[in-house]
Amino acid sequence: MRSIALCCAALVLPLSLAACGSGGDSGDVVSDPAPTSAPTSATATPSPTPTAVPTTGTYPDFAPTDYTFELTITCFCMGAGAPIEVTVANAVVVGAVYGKGGTGQGGVRAGDPVDHAFWLTINDVIAKANDTAADIVRVDWPAGQDYPNSVYVDGSKQIADDEASYTIADVQVS
Repeated sequence: MRSIALCCAALVLPLSLAACGSGGDSGDVVSDPAPTSAPTSATATPSPTPTAVPTTGTYPDFAPTDYTFELTITCFCMGAGAPIEVTVANAVVVGAVYGKGGTGQGGVRAGDPVDHAFWLTINDVIAKANDTAADIVRVDWPAGQDYPNSVYVDGSKQIADDEASYTIADVQVS
């Protein structure tokens, strides 16, 4: 019986203290300044001020069409983490092999051909940076450079292991 009385006291005490408040009732009511629902005729309008720094959806294309570069893709996939030497001609990947500097998942070695799924141009990586449907996009693009150093994309917080990171290095324009 004593334990029941202690439980009741433990429940009633906080409620009674909360009811006391600050000791006075001024009659003021706190309200939410935002409306609870938008009018049915309202439409979204873009901000009138342009963004000075590119953001997701506004990164510019890489202009050169003939170049080579090193691409490292980090993801939950075969060969991930090993640098890829990519050759692009007329804006299309014409060759991609694993480069020196480490092995990726699956034991790939330097000189091994790369699966066509990883044949990406710099503009393909920029397109990933412009993915406005992704949950998270992080881009490292130094000011004055024509391409990003890295792009990280998490397509959906609801899907495990769909994250991918793309690192660009050693760009050589032909």
